[in-house]
Amino acid sequence: MDIRTRITAALKTAMKEKDAPRLSTLRLISAAIKDRDIALRGEGNDVGVLDAEVLGILEKMVKQRKES
Repeated sequence: MDIRTRITAALKTAMKEKDAPRLSTLRLISAAIKDRDIALRGEGNDVGVLDAEVLGILEKMVKQRKES
């Protein structure tokens, strides 16, 4: 199972369990991945974000949160 699928499944689970902190975090992650998808489409890449890029996005997000 790829990372995007696991994030989507975790998002659904958080919604069902009404876990607000987890839900908001997963929504932020999902939005960042979708933003990167849109940017790649603008560059002519129709494949979308790969798992390696998702990990890069997550690392960048963690770094931003630690710095703030």
